[in-house]
Amino acid sequence: MSEKIEYIELRFTDLLGRMKAMVVPCKPVDDLEDLQSDPTWKKGTSCDGSSVVGLATVEASDLRLDPDASTLIEIPLTSQRTAAAMCFIREKEAHGTSTDYHTLDSRGRLHQVCEDLLPGNLRLMVKVEPEFHFITPEGEHFDNAGYADTYPQSPGMDILLELASAIREVGMRPRVIHHEAGEAQQEIELDFDDARKMADNILIFKNLTRAIAQSHGVDVTFMPKPFVNEAGSGLHCHMQLWDGNKNLFGDDKTDGLSETARRFIAGLLEHAPAITAIANPTVNSYKRLVPHHEAPVYITWGEKNRTVLVRIPTFGKSEKAAIELRSGDSMANPYLFFSAIIAAGMDGINKKLVPPEPRSEDIFMMTDDDRSEYAIRTLPTTLEEALDSLEADPVIMKALGSGIAHAHIKLKRAEWRKYVSHVVSDWEWEMYQDL
Repeated sequence: MSEKIEYIELRFTDLLGRMKAMVVPCKPVDDLEDLQSDPTWKKGTSCDGSSVVGLATVEASDLRLDPDASTLIEIPLTSQRTAAAMCFIREKEAHGTSTDYHTLDSRGRLHQVCEDLLPGNLRLMVKVEPEFHFITPEGEHFDNAGYADTYPQSPGMDILLELASAIREVGMRPRVIHHEAGEAQQEIELDFDDARKMADNILIFKNLTRAIAQSHGVDVTFMPKPFVNEAGSGLHCHMQLWDGNKNLFGDDKTDGLSETARRFIAGLLEHAPAITAIANPTVNSYKRLVPHHEAPVYITWGEKNRTVLVRIPTFGKSEKAAIELRSGDSMANPYLFFSAIIAAGMDGINKKLVPPEPRSEDIFMMTDDDRSEYAIRTLPTTLEEALDSLEADPVIMKALGSGIAHAHIKLKRAEWRKYVSHVVSDWEWEMYQDL
């Protein structure tokens, strides 16, 4: 086996947010610095878009993968040294001169949203908490440990540490590594990074998680609700809006939350139903968004309160101020998810929206009358309802772009119809078999 890097994966994503790749040879090099000078791989390669979910139709399927050189990494723990880079997707023209993003390129869409809605030195910084389960090849719990248990109670700790080391190798910053509350449920928190970079990181993180777990004979699921009556897995997003070296979510005078942050929150709450169609894009997602399992159901916000949709974590100084959106799960396409978040938050800022009063109560324990008095709405309860909300929200539809928005809705409505019309569940057998 060669000791040099001889191949590079040109990576991209389908509409569902799943990593895809085409592998091309490169000149044999000792390290990434030498690879940076090789113009061959930077030319990218062609791609049959019609063979990728939601990317192109058969009559217009010739696309080009355009590598983003700033994302170049060496893939950890491979038998053959291989580099990788994330790509933009462009139309394949005769001379390959187009610089426009393909209309169904969700990665390109996020970059365009950032260019359009975050002008100058504005950038959204995101910290994420991806939760997932280690499972056996038969689909059972890998362990029965609980929150913050460690080895030997948590037998997957060695896998988690190997994963943490691997993601550090490719430039991510794991902040906390631990067993979560559910049986076999795990979490590695990824520290703040630019939303565009974090979206790439989420795809790479999921890919490495599966690869490393499989090398130990363990499977992984990022399903939001893999087991009935147990904790679901979310993708909590902590956010800060920076202008150059200043965090706009903090108030320097009070070391509290700024007016800008409150308006951003108001935008998130205003557009929460539509965001849900992107943040929670599967039938299974809505089996997590139920009361009393620390997943949000009601559209409101509050400080430290884990029963609200938007939580304000404790922070000591203004530069640490952040807001946490708790609804998302790891089935979301992160590029579309962050595009929707930016559009909603900036709409709140630009329109100077005012959020309702923050809630400190357990929202789940309120009566319906209480919630009605405080005008607390409910998140969509099904994928179909969320898609209806998305179609009715021009701000989020515009942010996604007409092509992506309608392709996503079409794909997900078909998924919903298939579930409703064709799937017979164990619950139905138990409920109806003797009637």
